Amino acid sequence: MLKEPVLIYVFSGSGNTLSLAERVADVLLEDGIAAQLRPLERSDPGDTRRAGTIGLAFPVAMFSTYPFVWDFVENLPDGHNKDIFMLDTLAGFSGGIVGPLKRAVSTRGYCPIGATEIRMPSNYARTDREKPEDGRLRSRGSEKAASFAKDLASGRASWPSIPLLPDLVKRLGRDPRSSAWRAMRRKFPLSVDVQKCSRCGLCSKVCPVGNIIMEAFPGFGDSCLFCQRCISLCPGEAIGVRGRSFVPYRGADLEKMLDMACNGR
Repeated sequence: MLKEPVLIYVFSGSGNTLSLAERVADVLLEDGIAAQLRPLERSDPGDTRRAGTIGLAFPVAMFSTYPFVWDFVENLPDGHNKDIFMLDTLAGFSGGIVGPLKRAVSTRGYCPIGATEIRMPSNYARTDREKPEDGRLRSRGSEKAASFAKDLASGRASWPSIPLLPDLVKRLGRDPRSSAWRAMRRKFPLSVDVQKCSRCGLCSKVCPVGNIIMEAFPGFGDSCLFCQRCISLCPGEAIGVRGRSFVPYRGADLEKMLDMACNGR
């Protein structure tokens, strides 16, 4: 039996991860296990001391995950053998997360009890708002998240050990100043359509790394990690990639996305 409360620390850019973390929490609640979501990017790692069991839910990025997710994990307090699990969402290949994260939490004294990677629709460089396979991916993803929650509750979940090669993959994206991230910023610079922008400032508020500064219009710094949150949540769809005709993607209910990004559940 999972120790309560189960606190799931979630980062979601465009909603895929949020929808699946909610599914896990809802299934646990149906089984009588107290479970809540917390916004990972705005939480103090020390707050996890209040959890009976810790969950981590985040997207794959740069074959691993975002540097601020690693910062959160690497600053967790001593675990004293507390149970912890992870869920990630991805459109393709990860390679640099399951094994390295297991080693990271084990080193800090946690007991890794389960890990799952769930394929969901891509949120990047989309030219179609909804593709035929998107609904099927979301449906299968929800089913897999529910099954994972059941396995966690019954003790059947597992967190596999992966050889050391993924640690090399992890390094590609661990440093936000790395050549890999700089190359992405050069290739996909964000811009604002001033005709659509209402100057509401929401993009600046929800950016997890403080890369957007509101002046007359939003201005972008040099620390973007391409989480797609500003693009997905912009009410006027004013933010995009300069010179590209990409469209925003939302993998969860807009109000729920805004609530988690701005307030936390």
